[in-house]
Amino acid sequence: MIEEEDATNYDFDILDDTKFWPEEVVPVETIGKMTLNRLMDNFFAEEEQSAFDPSSLVPGIDFTNDPVLQGRIFAYRDTKLYRQNSANINDIPVNRPINERNQNTRNSYQKHPIDTDPVHFHKNSLQENTPREASEEEGGFGHYPEKVEGHKSSEVPSDSFEDYFSQPRMFWNSLTTVEQKDLLETLTFHLQKVKSKSVREQNVNMWVNVDKDMATALAENLGVEPPTGSHVPVTESSEAISLANTQPSAFTKKVAVLIGNDFNDEEVEKTLSALKEEGAFVHIVSDQLGEVKGTNGTALQVTDTFLTTHPTLFDSLYVVGGISKNQQKFDDQVQEFINMQYKYFKPIGIATTGAKYLAKQDQEKLVGVVLAEGNSGFEEEFVAAVVKGRFWERQ
Repeated sequence: MIEEEDATNYDFDILDDTKFWPEEVVPVETIGKMTLNRLMDNFFAEEEQSAFDPSSLVPGIDFTNDPVLQGRIFAYRDTKLYRQNSANINDIPVNRPINERNQNTRNSYQKHPIDTDPVHFHKNSLQENTPREASEEEGGFGHYPEKVEGHKSSEVPSDSFEDYFSQPRMFWNSLTTVEQKDLLETLTFHLQKVKSKSVREQNVNMWVNVDKDMATALAENLGVEPPTGSHVPVTESSEAISLANTQPSAFTKKVAVLIGNDFNDEEVEKTLSALKEEGAFVHIVSDQLGEVKGTNGTALQVTDTFLTTHPTLFDSLYVVGGISKNQQKFDDQVQEFINMQYKYFKPIGIATTGAKYLAKQDQEKLVGVVLAEGNSGFEEEFVAAVVKGRFWERQ
């Protein structure tokens, strides 16, 4: 948040949606907490029919002069009219305001209230001008009395709107080497699909304003001439931009437990308990639904199968292994999960019964792979690896 009188004191325009507010300049302030405490009961009724419309306001909130927001005030409502084929979208339970409201809208699809009065217009003599808008004193909506000098215009934005590269340069400066490499690969992935050499070259000559070394590497990847310019002279960076500065946690991370029958009951139970205590979501993955049982009779309910899920959907693997009716296929699927997770730098825990999936010569040198065999602190080490999330040292 910023004070209204400070709105013009920055080297960027706060109404320019292509700019961000660096946290070092505008510190983050916690103004409340929104808790998502349940999943929806009916996807269509509560998700597909939901209408997020910035023109629907409650007292105490008003519109800024943001030109994009000003357009969306109209466009979002128009979109909802098209999607739901009715102006009665706020009568649907998921969109209905907590406080009852009255208005003059009549008929059309999805009409829930049953109107019995004959009047559907304001300034009437038949119902003493009701319904009418409530005054601010009655709890109705009132616009913020903003002080305006001169003319409001969307035709002449501030000069900073045309500063296209200072903040992208700051963004690039703020990334770690790994993140910079990932961004370069992302640009390469998209631009290598462009058939026109001229367009690819124009892109390179644009990106040189952000970083010359990056644009030069991009040019090589795209088969065009290296750029001749250089990046803008910006040296600032922001620690808040890099994901490397985010406080890591195992909370809500998804761990796939690749498991068959005849697993080590005690070892698996201890590991799953350790993961759940840290708030991780545990998914029991096997080759078929039903139960898998340990050597001492512990039964685990399978939640996902190799056929219905994919390794990229998980943040980590706990490879237990086990016995299956089709052992070769089971082992191949476990190996596929391991290879994919390792490729994408994710942590892998290997139970004593899962050691066979790694070659002996690899077991000690694989970064981010935690082995249970002969390791009394396995649970703690594996949870710590899940917390870390990615092991970029594999590159």
